[in-house]
Amino acid sequence: MSHAEDIAQQSSPGKALVPVKSASSQHEWADLRSAVDWLQKRRPVLLTAIVMVVAQVVWRAQFLSRMYYLRQDFFNLDFAIRSPFDWHYLTYVGTGHLTIGERAIIWVLARISLYDWGLASAVTLAFLAGAGLAAFLVLRTLFGERPAILLPLAIYLLSPLNVAGLGWWTVALESVPLQLALFMALNSHIYYVRTGRPRHLAAAAAWVLFGLLAFEKGLVVPLLLFGVTAGFLVGGGSWLSGLRRASARYWRAWLLYAVVLAGYVIVLATSLPTSTTQPQLPRSLASMLAFGWGLLKGSLLPGAIGGPWRWWPTPGGWYALAAPPVAMIWLAFIAAATVVAASILRRRISWRAWVIFAGWVVCADMLPVIVGRLNWYPALLALDTRYVADAVPVLAVCIGLAFLPLTGEAAAGAAPQATAPGSGLTGFRARLNSARSEQAWRYGLVGLLAVFVVGSVGSAQAYQSRTTGQPGASYIANATAATELVPRGTLVLDSAVPDEMRDSTYGTRAVVGVIQPGKLTWVERPNGTVDRLRIFGADGRLYPAWVYGASSRPSPADHGCWPDRGGRISIKFVHRPPYLATVLRIGYIWYAPYPSLVTVRYGSSVRVLGVLPGLHTGYLPEAGGLVSGVVVTDLSGVRMCVGDVEAGGLQPVIGGKPIPSVSQ
Repeated sequence: MSHAEDIAQQSSPGKALVPVKSASSQHEWADLRSAVDWLQKRRPVLLTAIVMVVAQVVWRAQFLSRMYYLRQDFFNLDFAIRSPFDWHYLTYVGTGHLTIGERAIIWVLARISLYDWGLASAVTLAFLAGAGLAAFLVLRTLFGERPAILLPLAIYLLSPLNVAGLGWWTVALESVPLQLALFMALNSHIYYVRTGRPRHLAAAAAWVLFGLLAFEKGLVVPLLLFGVTAGFLVGGGSWLSGLRRASARYWRAWLLYAVVLAGYVIVLATSLPTSTTQPQLPRSLASMLAFGWGLLKGSLLPGAIGGPWRWWPTPGGWYALAAPPVAMIWLAFIAAATVVAASILRRRISWRAWVIFAGWVVCADMLPVIVGRLNWYPALLALDTRYVADAVPVLAVCIGLAFLPLTGEAAAGAAPQATAPGSGLTGFRARLNSARSEQAWRYGLVGLLAVFVVGSVGSAQAYQSRTTGQPGASYIANATAATELVPRGTLVLDSAVPDEMRDSTYGTRAVVGVIQPGKLTWVERPNGTVDRLRIFGADGRLYPAWVYGASSRPSPADHGCWPDRGGRISIKFVHRPPYLATVLRIGYIWYAPYPSLVTVRYGSSVRVLGVLPGLHTGYLPEAGGLVSGVVVTDLSGVRMCVGDVEAGGLQPVIGGKPIPSVSQ
C-alpha cells in the first residue's frame, strides 16, 4: 500500500483519523525497546542497579524539595559572591574544613543564580547519582555482575545515615563527592592491582585527589585501598604476609598516593590560619570515650540496620539528631554481632573486612571530631549522623568482602571447599544438610534485608516529617521582595537572622546583603540621629525598628514634652532598663534651624548626641540597667522637646506595617 492510499484509508468515512508515526520515530522506539529487551535478557543485574539508583535519586529529590539552605550555606554563598576566584578564596578554611572543590562549585552557582535551591539540589542529585553508579561499578569489579551485589548496593542507596547530611547543602557537597571518589578510587585501584597498567594507577590517584578536594576525610582513602589490597587482593596466607606482599608489589601506588597526600597536607597546613576553629586536644579521656561510645550506639549501629527510626529535631525543625529507642539500640548490637559472627563462620577471612570498616570509622569519623571540636557537647555530636555518612560506602564494600567471593583473582584465604559427598544414604544426607544450610542463609539474608529496607524507609520518612526548610525559603523570598520595594539607601539594622540561617555570629547582612549589593544602607550600631530605621523580622520582611525594654513615663509637661529646667531635661523611666540593654533611643524636636550637639547622661555614662532641626530619632549605644532615667543638658539656649525615651534592645515594631505587606 502506498503512503497516499494509507492516508486515504485512515481518513475514510466511519473511521477516526489516526496520525501515522514517521518511519524514523518508529525506528527510534524500536531501537530503544530492543536495548531495554537486551538489558532485561542479558544484563538483568545492571538494569536492576540502574533502576535502584534512579529510584533513589527520585526519592531524595522529593526530600530535597522540602529543604533549603542552612546556616553556613548562607555564609558560603555570601563569601563566594563577594570574593574573586583566586587561591585565597579556594583555600579559605572557615569552620575548620579545607574544601577546595566545594568552594569552586559554590562560586559558580552563586553567580549563575543566587539562592536558587533547585539548582543547588540538582548539583547534589547529580553527585548522588554518580556515587550510586560508582557503587555498582566497584561491587561488580570485586564480585562480578551477580544478583548478590544488589544487597550491599541497596544498603548504600537506602541508608538513613545519609539523609541528614544530604539536606544540608554544604555538608552534602563535602560528603557525596567524597563517596563518589572513594568508590571510583577503589575501582581504579583494583584494576591496577589486577592488570598492572599505569593508566589505572593514574586514574586511582586522580580520584584520591578528587576526594581530597571535596573533603579532608579523603586523607583516609589510601589507607582503605591499602587495607583492601593486603587483606583480599594479593593471594592467600595471613593478613600480615598480605601486608608485606602488598607493600612490595605495589610500592609505586603507595608512593604516588603519598605524594598526593603530602601535597594536600602542605596546603592544609598553610590554610589553617584562616580557620575559625583550630585543632586542639580534647579536655579529657572521658569526653573521647563518651563521644566514641555515643557515636557507636546512637548513630552508626542503628543506622547500619535501618535506624535510628526516631529523630530529635532542633528548634524550628531545620535539622534533627538521631534519637534511637533503647530497645532498638540493643537490637542493633545483636544484629551487628550476628552478622559479623555469621560472616566469619561462613568465610574465615571476613574478620578482615570488619577491621577495615572499624579502621575507617576511627580514622575518618572519630579522630577529626576529637581533634577539631570535641570540647563542644560530645554527647550531642555523637548523635549527628552526618559524621558517619561517609562510613556507609565503606560498609557496603566491607559487607561484600565479608560474604561474597571475589571475581578475577581467587579470594584470599577463602574457606576450603567441602569434599564431595559420597553416594548412598550418607551422601544424600550431606547434600540435604548443605541445601538446608544454604536455604537458611538465604532466608536469613532476606529477613535482614527486609528489616533494613523497612527501617530505612521509615527512618527517612520520620526525618522528613520532623524537618523543613520552608522558614528559610520564605525568609529569602520576603527579603528579596522587600529589597526590591524599598528605595535605595534605606537604613536597615544589621541584626541576627533566625537560627537556621545563622552560622556563628554572622548577621543578616551575610544573607540579604548580596541580593542587591548597595541597595540597602546597613547600620551595625545606631549612633546619633538615625531616622526611619528598619529591621528584618523573623519572617524576612522589613519592619520599623523600635527599642523594647524600659520606656519613659508619660510626660508631665504640655504638648508631650518633658520640661526644660534651666537647660536641663530630666526624663524618668517607668521601670529600670534590662540588664542586657544595648541601646538608648530618644525621640526629639530640635527647634533651632541648625544642627548642634547635646549631652546625654545615662547612669554613669555621659555621651554626646548630634541633633538635627525638626522631628527626629536619636540613638546612643548604652549597656546595662539599674538606671532610673536620662538627663539631657548643654542645650545652648535652644528649645528642645524630648517626647519619649527607651532603653533596651532593637526589635521589629509589634503590629507595624511590614514590607512586603503579604508574606511570600
